[in-house]
Amino acid sequence: MMTMIAGRLSQAVLLLLVMSVIGFAGIHSVGNPVFNVVNVETATAEDIRNATIALGLDQPLWRQYLLFMGNVVTGNFGTSYIYHLPAFPLVMSKLPATFELALTAMVVAAPCGVLLGLVAGRRQGGTLDRIVLKASVFALSLPSFWLSMMLILIGAIALGWFPSSGRGQTVSFLGQDWSFLTFDGLRHIALPALALAIPKIALIARLARAGTIEVEAQDFIRFCRAKGLPPKRILFGHTLPNISIPIVTIVGMQFGGMLAFAVIVETIFAWPGVGKLLIDSIQLLDRPVVMATLTFVAVVFVGLNALVDLTYAVLDPRVRLST
Repeated sequence: MMTMIAGRLSQAVLLLLVMSVIGFAGIHSVGNPVFNVVNVETATAEDIRNATIALGLDQPLWRQYLLFMGNVVTGNFGTSYIYHLPAFPLVMSKLPATFELALTAMVVAAPCGVLLGLVAGRRQGGTLDRIVLKASVFALSLPSFWLSMMLILIGAIALGWFPSSGRGQTVSFLGQDWSFLTFDGLRHIALPALALAIPKIALIARLARAGTIEVEAQDFIRFCRAKGLPPKRILFGHTLPNISIPIVTIVGMQFGGMLAFAVIVETIFAWPGVGKLLIDSIQLLDRPVVMATLTFVAVVFVGLNALVDLTYAVLDPRVRLST
């Protein structure tokens, strides 16, 4: 077990290093942030040169990267060019909004997807199975921006049940503001969470259905039926545990994806999270904030991958024996 943990950690560190190089080179190859810092109409060449030196952009790219990595070790990602605040704390200040949005969406998506997949797989070829398959294909084909706009059109404009933008009223808990603890906040989070959850429900349902069909055809399930066990007990006590590993994988990866890339949904619903901050920072060439956000995204993905691997070892003893 310790060997597996050490191996996963070494892979995680290497992957983070590679991603930092790619991200740093990519963001520094686009535009010049100096022109967003100084007043272009009144700035002289000397002003631009002084601003370039002040931002450290006069150094070769490799030296800038080494300075960046040296600062990252101490937790310093620099100061935002636009907001004039430390970059990483600025990103972290947006994390609670993104976290509660992603968590709410996954709390809806995971149980619904698993339940639909189990029932559809159990009744393969039936009416419900065909409905689930067709609906999942349709849901996975919907662009997130179109789905978000349709939810606004129906839920906010036509029915008037939910607000179309913003986070709503929040309550402070554990030093952070949370909207899901208030009724107004729940109304605001409903539509963006649903926009994130619908494709995930379809994806999880298809995976659970395929696993259920495979497991239900095995001999130990036939033995359970011959033994006279109730269908619900077979489904939730034997079938579900045997399809749990791929489901855990997809839930972990999709949750990480929502934390990192809920950009379109957050932008359309004006949800003040990490994704919206990333888009705004890219447009303004705010490199410290972009790098802090990309580093956070990389850590989230790598961390969730490692957590999923460790969860494998808990769910399936064969994984522990093979490492």
